[in-house]
Amino acid sequence: MALEYPNYADKAIFVDLLAEGSTETEPATDKHVDVWIEDKEISFTTACDPPGVGQRIINDFSPVENAFLIELGSMKIVEHAQTPSMLYPALNAQ
Repeated sequence: MALEYPNYADKAIFVDLLAEGSTETEPATDKHVDVWIEDKEISFTTACDPPGVGQRIINDFSPVENAFLIELGSMKIVEHAQTPSMLYPALNAQ
């Protein structure tokens, strides 16, 4: 999770994708996202897979937490790390 969001809000757009619902194999729903946002006090965009598509986030991105730094103009992945904090040096270089 991008805990340092306020410090980097002028350099990046943060998006948190919630894949798991009540169990590891259950896709997240809007209700899970709402609870996640409230519990973690997330102040940036959070989303989940649309209903009926399964766990595309897990299947298309990764079965474990990952963070991506993407250049918005080209949608090219600039950096990839297991946690957002590992991407802070790249944001600091901007």
